[in-house]
Order: sequence, then structure tokens, then C-alpha cells
Amino acid sequence: MKTNKLQDSLIVLLISALTLTAFYLSYGLTLSGPVVSIVWIFWLLTTMGLAYFTSPGQSVYAFAKLAKVEMTKVIWPSRKETIQTTSIVVVMVTAAGFLLWLADTGMMWIIGKITHLG
Repeated sequence: MKTNKLQDSLIVLLISALTLTAFYLSYGLTLSGPVVSIVWIFWLLTTMGLAYFTSPGQSVYAFAKLAKVEMTKVIWPSRKETIQTTSIVVVMVTAAGFLLWLADTGMMWIIGKITHLG
């Protein structure tokens, strides 16, 4: 879909007006939390829909389609590999934490002896 600069500018102007309106409704008026949430959900869906019709929006959409194709090419690890890798990470983080705690405690003890506070 080909868009022109005037159309892009008008859509950006409309998105800006919607954003200002959403801010006014959220902060300028005393509305309840659920109503403010509905305002922002409407804003998000509307601005995304409008942005699709701009040149940058078309580029983002094309990129997302290509990213989806690339995601199908990824070789995901099996459940067993994921559990093994996660276990190794947990053990190593625990060991590193223990060693850092040990070094910190030792340094605090040495500093305490040197300054006669410990």
C-alpha cells in the first residue's frame, strides 16, 4: 500500500490530537480508574490502526511479517535441555553468591580487626 507525505502528516496530526484528548480525559477530568483504562485501550488500538496506514507503519508491518518468518526458523531447545541449562544457571548463581558473601564477610572481619571495631 503506497501512502503519500500529506496522508502521513494528516494521520500523525490525528494521532497527536487523539493523544492530547486521551491525556485530557485521564488527567484533566475526574474519571474512575476503569474508565481511564478504557480510554487508554481505545487510544492504543486506534493509534495503532491509524499508524498502519502511514509509510513508517507499513515498514513496521513488513518487518513484523519477516520477523515471524524468521521465528519459524529458530531451533528451540527441548524441555530437557531447558531444565538442565536452568539448573546449571541456578547452581552457578548460588555458588557465586556464596563466594561473594564469603569474601565480603572475610573483608569485613579483617577491616574490623584492623580498625579495632570487630
